[in-house]
Amino acid sequence: MYVFDASVPPPLFDAFHAATGVTVRVTTYESNEELLASLAAHPADYDVIMPSDYAVDALIRRDGLRALPLADIPNYDNLTPAFLSPWFDPFGVGGRGRGRSEKEKFSLPWLWGTTGIAYDTTVVSPAPTHWADVWNPAWAGRVVIPDDARELLGVALMVEGSSKNDTNPEKLAAAEARAVTLAKGAVALDANTPEVYLIDGRAVIGIVFNGNAALARRANPNIAFVLPEEGGGIWFDNLAIPAGAPHADNAVALIDFLLRGESGAEVVRAYPFSTPNEAALEVLRAADPGLYADYMADGTVHPAVDDVAKAVPVKNIGPVGDARIAKAWAAVLAARGGQP
Repeated sequence: MYVFDASVPPPLFDAFHAATGVTVRVTTYESNEELLASLAAHPADYDVIMPSDYAVDALIRRDGLRALPLADIPNYDNLTPAFLSPWFDPFGVGGRGRGRSEKEKFSLPWLWGTTGIAYDTTVVSPAPTHWADVWNPAWAGRVVIPDDARELLGVALMVEGSSKNDTNPEKLAAAEARAVTLAKGAVALDANTPEVYLIDGRAVIGIVFNGNAALARRANPNIAFVLPEEGGGIWFDNLAIPAGAPHADNAVALIDFLLRGESGAEVVRAYPFSTPNEAALEVLRAADPGLYADYMADGTVHPAVDDVAKAVPVKNIGPVGDARIAKAWAAVLAARGGQP
């Protein structure tokens, strides 16, 4: 299995082995770009992957995913219907329940969330309301930002008044310059564990994913999270099977196991992002009502409807756009000596 770090609690793999006798070997990656490059070079190395929305779109377009046999994944019925026909993989499910396929389905949702601003309310005042507030010189040296080209450059594009997915060379050059300025004054470029810097005080503000902000708040209640007025980010991580998967039957069985309510509940306990698994919430409600109540009341995990409506996803921009982003990202890393 090839997945983002901190996305599947390791005990779930042990439980799958106990139930089936199948051992899961796990490799992690840092970005969708790393995933896409690895699959292009080694298409038969992995059985289950976890691409985000735009990466699913890119893989479908290059025939890189195997269609899912939904009849063999009965636990997909645990998923909220609204998440079953997303913009990047809209077919395969005509409504709630199995057997309503219209066209092929290539992915099923695992986690979703938003990208916004986390900040220490005892230090940062007034509260940030726009992406540009992260660039306030007062926070130089105390900012944490994601080592994610599309998210960071996308935010910089929005601050410059452009679309998050714009690849116009002039607009991207302006965004690159802005991102370089922020990167030079950042305590770290870290998309996986930015909460560490917010918890220990090395960072007082940052561009982070909502689940990481929720983890920071567990340790430090002074950490708040906001989606900027011009629109935060929104993303969906998914389970999928590469077209060249060498053990496709085991992959199907693993996906079905991971979509159990009990599995989803373990994910929420470990990684408090937003879950599309309704059965997981029912398990939590019965087994851990205190955690369930806190999770459901957390606006970091459950943003307001209006904020979700304004949120902007990363889109597939094609090979030319990808090359331009890669060049701009290289400049951002060069500003930090080539390392996040």
